[in-house]
Amino acid sequence: MSKPPRRILVADSDYAFAQGLCAELEADGCAVEIVSDGLSAINLVKMRPFNGAIVDTDLATVDGLHAVALIKDLKRALPVVVTGKRDRAETEPTARSAGAGAYLVKPCEPAQVVEALRQCMSGDARAAPRTRPSVTLGRLEPGQVLLLECPGRQVEGRLSSRLVAKHPASLAVAAPRREGEPLLLPFGVPVTVGFPMPDGWYYFDTYVLGAVSHSGEPAILLAQPRLVSHVQRRRYVRARGSFSAQLATEPGPVAAKGQDAGEGGMRVLTERPVAVGSHIACRIAAQGAQPEISLPGTVVWTQALRDNGHSYRLGIEFSPASAAERKQVRAWLEGLAQSAENAGASPHAVDGVGASPPN
Repeated sequence: MSKPPRRILVADSDYAFAQGLCAELEADGCAVEIVSDGLSAINLVKMRPFNGAIVDTDLATVDGLHAVALIKDLKRALPVVVTGKRDRAETEPTARSAGAGAYLVKPCEPAQVVEALRQCMSGDARAAPRTRPSVTLGRLEPGQVLLLECPGRQVEGRLSSRLVAKHPASLAVAAPRREGEPLLLPFGVPVTVGFPMPDGWYYFDTYVLGAVSHSGEPAILLAQPRLVSHVQRRRYVRARGSFSAQLATEPGPVAAKGQDAGEGGMRVLTERPVAVGSHIACRIAAQGAQPEISLPGTVVWTQALRDNGHSYRLGIEFSPASAAERKQVRAWLEGLAQSAENAGASPHAVDGVGASPPN
């Protein structure tokens, strides 16, 4: 039984040079795939198995050296040779720190590059190529509200966004806004994405691939995650029941209809949007003999409902100032759950659905 050919990725915007590499590699019994930009190279490594790669420094969409670093993050054992017209003394250390096994300065012969790759592959030539398992976010559909956090304090606080499109190796999310202006995160910034689902809170770590436009609106392209974590339970049980809230905001009060609430926060429906990060005073009242309570809070996410362009769903995080206020919230929630039970409804929300991620 014949061995399958080694699969080699060539990423080079110089068509003639890429064809020369292809001819040399195919003569050596390899199967070759050619791309001309960095993003395509990253996506192919994520989706398909390769035994080696040749990447030029001067690529569109994602610079070649950045692409190599991200490719090696996806598949550390993949042998990579970097080519380019840049000065060897300045570029070779950067290429090697990104994970390249060799750096060749152009002009050079395709045969030299293929020989360098052959040497880099010599320890792994007999190994079958491996890829990381691809995670399919089957239930994550366009319109899903997302919370973005940037470790390392590149951007302060949580950013409210939503999924606008899914691609095989990337996710397009609406550009979050600060003071009405879209916030476009730069390439390579690490991002933690969280989102609520009926069975819990999910989150994953990824990074920014670039800025795009979706339906005429600014958006951010994120790499598809390799691992999605599921938190089944919250710190606080969330109760459902019929309650209303009056939100005191800077432009004026906003009436809200409650969906569920817990000690950490609540989820409500409104007819007017309230900006993420807004500090508000919440006056909450349930049906029946329960007294109303007043609490300070912060809007941590917002979502425009697709079936009504004038209705919004908000996630509000409570910030009680004292133990007495927290005790008051617990007593109020017990009454809310009891009233829901008396009305024949489920008194508790499924863990994980609500205003804020578990902590």
